[in-house]
Amino acid sequence: MKTDPLFYELFQTAPQIYFELLQIPQPCPYRFESITVKATEKRIDGVLEPTEPDQAIHFLEVQAAPDKEIYWRVTREVATYFEQRPKLRGREWQAVVIWLGKPEPKEDEEADADFGTVLLYDRKNKQRLYSVDIIDLLGKLPEDSLALNVLRPLIVDNEQEVRQNITTWVQQIHQADLSPEVEQRLLMVMSQFIEEKFRILNYKELCEMLNLTPFDQTDTFIETHQRKLQEDRTQLLIKHMSRKYHFARSTLMKLDARLRKLTLKDLEDLFMEIVDMVSLREINAWVNARLPQPNEELANLQN
Repeated sequence: MKTDPLFYELFQTAPQIYFELLQIPQPCPYRFESITVKATEKRIDGVLEPTEPDQAIHFLEVQAAPDKEIYWRVTREVATYFEQRPKLRGREWQAVVIWLGKPEPKEDEEADADFGTVLLYDRKNKQRLYSVDIIDLLGKLPEDSLALNVLRPLIVDNEQEVRQNITTWVQQIHQADLSPEVEQRLLMVMSQFIEEKFRILNYKELCEMLNLTPFDQTDTFIETHQRKLQEDRTQLLIKHMSRKYHFARSTLMKLDARLRKLTLKDLEDLFMEIVDMVSLREINAWVNARLPQPNEELANLQN
């Protein structure tokens, strides 16, 4: 069941569900981001960044398949995040790996499994990295929990149980005092969990049961699809520039930031025209002409 992206959609829609699921206080509003670390061109799938500067940063990894390297990878991602953001290095943080049915470690994997729950502490002996099972977390939540009701499909055993209880789950979500947009997105996430687990129930049928707009017709899908296309085009352009022109990493990072401000059509046009471009100056001029507002940093690329 390929549910990992659904969890990131869930936490992006309602970051408070992360805190509710782990049963820890939410001291301030948080925003959920998926962040690319430039040095490695790797993506940290989930980072919850607080809106207040004195609160902790939370790193999140949702893992379905067995992976004995997962804890080392999460630790590296956290280290790279702070390496590239030196002003944040004094901030509190914690990392959580949520397993979608955590496998029992084999003997040769026990050290890696222990690393996730025992070995990573700070100098004050405070645990930084946690390894938790989603089913265990859901079992500890009250019946009216928003997190529990959105994720109910993960703990039911059959399609009949879904049909008998889905109205109750939806009513509980309605009572959570959410904006109509957030509520709609959470209902769609719940429906996609159901579709993933119970293939007999398709998304069209669930939309009719819940009175939802088909996912591929929603603003959320259109915006997400657009962002994904822009991200893909930007990364392809940066890789092409790196190979063709051998620009310095600092230059590529500045170009990357600027390209992200272009429209998808501009990125596609540039992908075709860059074949004939011979210099950074020429690329700058082309991008300058299409940015919504001239950026003073553009001139600094030549320095």
